[in-house]
Amino acid sequence: MSARDRLVAERYRIESRLGSGAMGVVWKAWDERLNRTVAIKELHLRHSFDEADVAAMKRRAIREGRITAKLMHRHAIAVFDVVEQDDRPCLVMEYLASRSLEAVLAEQGTLPVAEVAKLGADVAAALAAAHDARIVHRDVKPGNVLIGDDGRIKLSDFGISRNRAEHTITSTGILLGTPSFIAPEIAAGEPVTAKADLWGLGATLFAASEGRPPY
Repeated sequence: MSARDRLVAERYRIESRLGSGAMGVVWKAWDERLNRTVAIKELHLRHSFDEADVAAMKRRAIREGRITAKLMHRHAIAVFDVVEQDDRPCLVMEYLASRSLEAVLAEQGTLPVAEVAKLGADVAAALAAAHDARIVHRDVKPGNVLIGDDGRIKLSDFGISRNRAEHTITSTGILLGTPSFIAPEIAAGEPVTAKADLWGLGATLFAASEGRPPY
């Protein structure tokens, strides 16, 4: 999925590339059925993956869509749909014209105290709603906090989130998360709880205040 104007799932018209990460590429697209702009995350399928790996990634995409669809909160990016294109799983999500907190900090170093406080309150509210739905994000970090052009704050990318009532699909021994913002219990391979998200939020607010990760 690389060309502009490509149609995904006979519905979503690709307009531009928004960014990429370890899990995949994010595109801006137009939903021709509902006449709205959306974001589409196309998951990476490396050539080294065997059939079992591909099947696991597809299950992960479906699981992410199912889990995140439960979460409807003004400070969390919503997931609308899960589709396949060229045999690759794609998540169709709410689009927010924004920059990540990571990009903002790279440009200006830190945020004023009042802005850090508001950002923290908004992300904490999204996490509280997620935890009430028995969802743990697992990767709260500046790159996953979006600051909208209109000032709205939204937590994005529940791509490695885990419903505490479900089994993890990830292969044993694979550590998910970003080292500078990951909770010690996750790094130690211990059971993951909502406390891990609070650690990530605290580390994120430290970075916003000090201009560097705490570790």
